[in-house]
Amino acid sequence: MDNKISFIAGWFLTTASTITVVGIFKAALLGLVGGFFGLFGKEVYYYTKDEVKAVAPKVKAWVSKKIEWVKSKF
Repeated sequence: MDNKISFIAGWFLTTASTITVVGIFKAALLGLVGGFFGLFGKEVYYYTKDEVKAVAPKVKAWVSKKIEWVKSKF
């Protein structure tokens, strides 16, 4: 158990001493921007999915009519 604690403490202290404050702010800003676009992309996906579901029956009916029209010509 002591080895695990010393390993984690050593890793944490090494990491903390090599990261600058500017690096932390850059990571936070990158996380915020990525999170915003992730949420925005999810909303665009659901909006597009709902629009396609609303139009799909009309398209299916139109395609069926065209298929019947082609069959009637032959």
